[in-house]
Amino acid sequence: MASAQSFAHYIDDRPGEGIFRVDRSVYTDPAVLEAEYATIFEGNWLFLCHETMIPNPGDYFTAYMGRQPVFVVRGEDGGINGFINACGHRGAMLLTYRVGNVSTIDCPYHGFCFDRRGKCISVRNQRTGWPDNFDIGTFDLAPIARIDSYRGMIFGSLSQDVDELSDYLGAAKALLDIFVAPAPAPLEIVGGYCTYVSNCNWKVMHENGPDAYHAPVVHRNFADTIAYRESRGTYEGVNKTERGRLTARIESASYDLGNGHTAFWNERKTPEAYPIHAQRDELAKRFTAGQLDWILGRGRHMTIFPNLLLNDLASSHLRTYRPLSVDRMETTIWCIAPVGEPREMRTARLRKFEDFFLPSGMATPDDIAICEAAQRAAFATGARWTEMGRGSDPAFRVDGPDEAAKALGFKPKVSSTSWDHEIALQGVYRYWLSRVNHNGGAHRG
Repeated sequence: MASAQSFAHYIDDRPGEGIFRVDRSVYTDPAVLEAEYATIFEGNWLFLCHETMIPNPGDYFTAYMGRQPVFVVRGEDGGINGFINACGHRGAMLLTYRVGNVSTIDCPYHGFCFDRRGKCISVRNQRTGWPDNFDIGTFDLAPIARIDSYRGMIFGSLSQDVDELSDYLGAAKALLDIFVAPAPAPLEIVGGYCTYVSNCNWKVMHENGPDAYHAPVVHRNFADTIAYRESRGTYEGVNKTERGRLTARIESASYDLGNGHTAFWNERKTPEAYPIHAQRDELAKRFTAGQLDWILGRGRHMTIFPNLLLNDLASSHLRTYRPLSVDRMETTIWCIAPVGEPREMRTARLRKFEDFFLPSGMATPDDIAICEAAQRAAFATGARWTEMGRGSDPAFRVDGPDEAAKALGFKPKVSSTSWDHEIALQGVYRYWLSRVNHNGGAHRG
């Protein structure tokens, strides 16, 4: 149950004055994290996994929703079931690997057995411990209250009291529809992933995603390295890495999509560096000029509140966040790509994914370092406020869709004329505040 405490004093929101500030204690206060667990991570929609991670009956994927271990499993009928990852008897964790396949789900502690629908189908030594008429259904697994998916992306909620997933995603759906490859082309998670822990609050890292303002400063080493490579003439066409966003003044925009979701885009200086560009003639037959500009001519980034980031800039990837404590968080990252893309395209995509996004790459270590430095500075209470007012002036913003959004057909709450404005972050924290002050909807078991 969420605390009845109000957290409104953590946000200084004065739109008429162009002021939006966040109290740095939101990154250090344990009471804030408890409210976030109850009302956000255990009381609202969370991204769990992609359907291509569990393609066959019995395939499962384990995850966490806030503090609670869960798993999703593909049923015999092809449907997706989700459960708390704890035995209905004494609560032992049932599935301890990230992925696998099971015909039955067996408890490693006392040997209880469950089917893929979560039904208890046998208990060890039943006759010597319970009467003949005892109903072993007492031990059925606790289901995840809501499971749904959009374009292969599986979301769950531990609370029944949430909007329909389609409504929750809202304006973000139009951007999900063109992520990496436009619908109805199917997507898949490329084999392999990386999980790492950072010493910062999850919101610090979450803010860093929609914050394009930092990129030319924090990622200068990446831009310089790519420029040197290309000066040697060995990286051409799809093997090039788009770096125009780090080195030049380019056309861009950003959006508050509602419900804490964000997006931005930037003009691609080298669109031929993107694998999908090879399909431009076929795509031109299916889409309007405005839609095609989004698909081929713009690098795109979006976050789905609170734990999903999708990026199609230097390469394509999907990232999830999980809070571990007020100053520690876990990130897991995968490459995502169109099903069946040619080998040379997939190879180029993976090499660029490794370059930028892995913790052994040239950019993610810089992001981790700057986020951890920001976390340490969050204790500087003598400088109380984190400022997020950049771009608030009416000259830089549009309430509702700008012309680019209209061309794709989505309706953000607010559009901004640059990707390095902070309008999107304001939307994140306005929605954040509506959740942590929400006293219902937390999972009660």
